[in-house]
Parts: sequence; C-alpha cells; structure tokens
Amino acid sequence: MRMFVGAALCLLTLLGPVAAEAAAPGRPVPRLVVLDIELSGDLGGPQFKAEHEARLRMASARLRQELARSGLFEVVDTAPAQALIDKLKSQQLYLHDCNGCDLEIGKQLGADEVLVAWVNRVSGLILTLTYEIHDVATGQILDRKSYDFRGDTDSAWNHAISYMVRDLQARAGGGAAR
Repeated sequence: MRMFVGAALCLLTLLGPVAAEAAAPGRPVPRLVVLDIELSGDLGGPQFKAEHEARLRMASARLRQELARSGLFEVVDTAPAQALIDKLKSQQLYLHDCNGCDLEIGKQLGADEVLVAWVNRVSGLILTLTYEIHDVATGQILDRKSYDFRGDTDSAWNHAISYMVRDLQARAGGGAAR
C-alpha cells in the first residue's frame, strides 16, 4: 500500500496541479459552453461553402459529444442563449476573436468556462484546429492549444477533434493521448 501511495504521489507531482485537480475524488466538473467551431483562412472559394457549413455542424456536434463523454466537463446546452449567440455573430467576424464576447454567453448560461474552437484552413491539405478555454468569472484563458492536421475532409476533421479530446484527457491525467 505504501508503495502504491508513493507511486501515486510521484505521478501527481509529474503531471502537475491540473492533473491533481482532475483526479481529486468528488471534484465537481466545470460547466462548459462549447461554441460552434469556426472556419478561417483560405476557404477555397464559394463552391465549398455548403460543404464547409455541413462539416462545421458535424464537427461542432462531435466535439460536444466527445467532451461530454470524456468526463472532464459538464457540457452546457447552448440553445437557451441562441438569440445572444446570433446577435454576437452578426456583430463579429469570429466569436473566437471577439475580445471576450463569448463570456457573455457563458454568463447567460451559468457556465464556469467557455470553449471557442476554430480551424484555420491554409489550403485543402494543411489545416490547424485551435481551441481556447476561457474562465467565465475572470475572462482568463485557462487552456489553449493547436493541432495541425492534413486534409479538408470529414475524416480528417473527426480525427483532429478526437485527438484533441484525448489530449485534454491525457493532460488532465485521464489517459494516453494515443
């Protein structure tokens, strides 16, 4: 038993305070608003508009599902704030780059944190998925990371989202990223 406790303490020391918080029994999971993924960069022309809109809807739904299944967050339904989301989208090019307007959504929904995510499309082959998690109370960025991936396809986007969630779990002490 003493060896197990020593090994657990060593692991928590290596993984850092985020992992210790995530591993703490009885720790409430943060209420997280996951805004729709946005697309920026080279959009490939108007012939790709419908394809990208469908892919963004699919990817946003998948991100919410995988984050909810991960156990790291309680994913909050955004439907009650849809009017506010629509208003903010009409005033901003991107919610991920609106100087904290996403926090208004989090406050309206009673969330602890808001996740904004976007894919920057350099070309049909080179893309980057980036996310930021903002603390609703302070406005601080709690976490931010980017993942390069190849191919502007449903399969490539799904793989990038799954990898992102596995990486979040690994960084919180909940498993391997692969």
